[in-house]
Amino acid sequence: MEMATNPIPRSRKTTKSDLVHLRALPSAEPATSTGRVAWIWPEIEASLSTGKKLREVYEAARADGFDIPYPQFRVYVSRLRNRLRNHTPTPAPQPDRSDTSAVTSASGSPTSSDPFRNLREQREKKQSTGFDYDPFSIQKQLID
Repeated sequence: MEMATNPIPRSRKTTKSDLVHLRALPSAEPATSTGRVAWIWPEIEASLSTGKKLREVYEAARADGFDIPYPQFRVYVSRLRNRLRNHTPTPAPQPDRSDTSAVTSASGSPTSSDPFRNLREQREKKQSTGFDYDPFSIQKQLID
């Protein structure tokens, strides 16, 4: 049984200057078609952001030696868009709306817009007065 030889002896420590092959990887073209689309993604995205159609971008990439079918190219672009959309940093969480409604300005009105403010004011007014009249009640006795 023959053992594979390791090109770097184990007794020797690896230094940063020894990582020649690892440093060359980002500039080398990937072997897979998915990797190649991801590799040229900045150019694809720049072209699409200027208003070019995906078909035009594909034709330009194909003229540069990119040889995958257009339907597969569309799938790869779609996957990259989804991956980038899902991995974008989310904005800082906003404070809870219930906390901001309690903050009032100097005039006494809430600083944030409250779509139900009118209803709340009416309920408070109704509770403060003893009179309770519901014009839309179906339990009315019109004749005694």
